[in-house]
Amino acid sequence: MMAATLLRILVVEDDKALLSILCDMLAGLGYHAVGVASAEEALIQLDTGSFNVLLSDINLPGMSGIDLASRAVAMVHGIRIIFSSGFGYLVTDRLEFSFQLLNKPYHLQELARAIRHSARQLSGAEQ
Repeated sequence: MMAATLLRILVVEDDKALLSILCDMLAGLGYHAVGVASAEEALIQLDTGSFNVLLSDINLPGMSGIDLASRAVAMVHGIRIIFSSGFGYLVTDRLEFSFQLLNKPYHLQELARAIRHSARQLSGAEQ
């Protein structure tokens, strides 16, 4: 399995307080997380960094999290996608890539489970 320290997570959340909390939670779980407040900032990070997981709010100002994820999948081979939504559902039912959905509000255990699932998928893809 991929070690927690090797997993790099890009967190995209326009609520800056929640973004800070999420990055702190992920660091507490032993992951390296980089947080940005918009899809446009995320695209810059994806272009310059090496991320394994994109954890993105669906409803972002400007470009949606779904559009961001579509671009991320095209930019970064094998990146795993986790959406977070306050609506409890996706605004589309057909996407060309696999993803997980965390319904807001979620607990630390749910976040940890989603990240571990992504790590297992990455480990399987590397074998």
